[in-house]
Amino acid sequence: MSWIRRVKKGNQIYLYEMTSVWENGKSKQKLIQYLGTESDQEKVPKPKTKRIRPDLLYPEQSLAAGDVTLLWKIAESLSVINTIDRFTTGMENIQGPSPGKYLTTWAINRIVDPESATQLESWVRSTVLPILAGMDPLDFTKDAYLRSLDAICSQSVKTGRITTHISAIESELYQKWRNIHPLPAQTPETIAFDLTPIPTYGQECPLIEPGSKTHETHLNQINLSVISSRFDTYPLSHFVHPGGFHSITTVPDLMVRLKELMVPKGTIIWDRGYTAIDQIHIVENEGWKLICGVPKRTKEVRKLISQTEPPLDPAYLVPTQCMNIYAVKVESSLFGLQGSIVVYVNAERRLREMKARNCALLEIQNDLKEIEATCAAMNEDSVNEKIRRAVPVLYQNFFQITLQQDINGLRLSWVHNVDVRREAERMDGKYLLYATDSSLTAPEIVRMYFEKDFVEKIFRDLKTYERLLRYGIDGNQEYWGSCLFALWRCD
Repeated sequence: MSWIRRVKKGNQIYLYEMTSVWENGKSKQKLIQYLGTESDQEKVPKPKTKRIRPDLLYPEQSLAAGDVTLLWKIAESLSVINTIDRFTTGMENIQGPSPGKYLTTWAINRIVDPESATQLESWVRSTVLPILAGMDPLDFTKDAYLRSLDAICSQSVKTGRITTHISAIESELYQKWRNIHPLPAQTPETIAFDLTPIPTYGQECPLIEPGSKTHETHLNQINLSVISSRFDTYPLSHFVHPGGFHSITTVPDLMVRLKELMVPKGTIIWDRGYTAIDQIHIVENEGWKLICGVPKRTKEVRKLISQTEPPLDPAYLVPTQCMNIYAVKVESSLFGLQGSIVVYVNAERRLREMKARNCALLEIQNDLKEIEATCAAMNEDSVNEKIRRAVPVLYQNFFQITLQQDINGLRLSWVHNVDVRREAERMDGKYLLYATDSSLTAPEIVRMYFEKDFVEKIFRDLKTYERLLRYGIDGNQEYWGSCLFALWRCD
């Protein structure tokens, strides 16, 4: 039997559990354990506590539920998954793995975390995507993704024929988008068409070719052309071409694709590289209107630009966010066509081009003076070599150089070609635009042409990634556009 002994020391009462034992025929008290100090409730001991250093706490890994769930819901609202599955398998609402689910998760990866493309399997398993797709995380393997790409587009090993569902899928997705987000009444579709090279580290694709003479010349590349709506920047379709494929030859393919997409005929906007009289005729014959830049390659274009000087006057100013553009409409034909011709000048670029040329001419002039002072004691081949190095091909027409032999040796004389310099100054910062619709004003043509830069932004998103910061599902057309292009890049 035990009891509690209360021992008061100062203001505290300490409790001890005691018991009685017999030793040598006598009863003695023996301590069993110390119970601590007495609690507020009299004679009831407080529970003992131990001072424990807890182990470090490691929270579970985030499943990136926010951004990937948003993109998955957008894909579901556009029936992207079911559309892909229907064309590739003939079924919809497939339980478990399907090409539509694989390619949609791959597209989401390209938007949210493109750096992990080489680790796609582990990345998907670290997100909530397996739950959203109703799949086992172990289903996401490299081979499964590659088989899904083959379901979209593949080439028969025996016959060499290519089977592709890309055009049909893009057409249906566009029609679905336009049903949800229709164009305003009586508003035709205005599209932008552009092309960009995409470097690739692969070696087996038959479309890759060495890059052009740029900083990426050591990489192979393919070309990607894009058709996108000016109304809401929705990406309608795309083409993949060989890396050295010339851009203007894509126009016939563009017209065929627009027919397949059943796009309402409106206006096409494209850059200077596509413009030639044959391409303009193709577009007009198909019933489309065109706004395009025109390169300065022909004498006709250079003469129009040289002879036209847009006044630097508020009446001719076309406000933009980053440039001061002055534009004037020219009453003339181009390539024998009667459309709207606009010459515009970028005031800042004009100054930059003039400054760069004058600095180069000054440097060449100083080099020629040095050669002039030393050439008498040199042979003709050495002098010509120095002149060749001093005067680049681009600036040879800006000088009239004479090298003569007299009794004192070689004598160099040179003068500026003032006419050539003035002609170059008349071209500084000036460009020509052409529109088949003669009713458009100069500011309208310039604004529509420069507003096509959203295609460049789409290319930028394709080559990098998007950050999802705001908006609900219904407001994410730009983000889904990026997602769709990511899917296209996979093919």
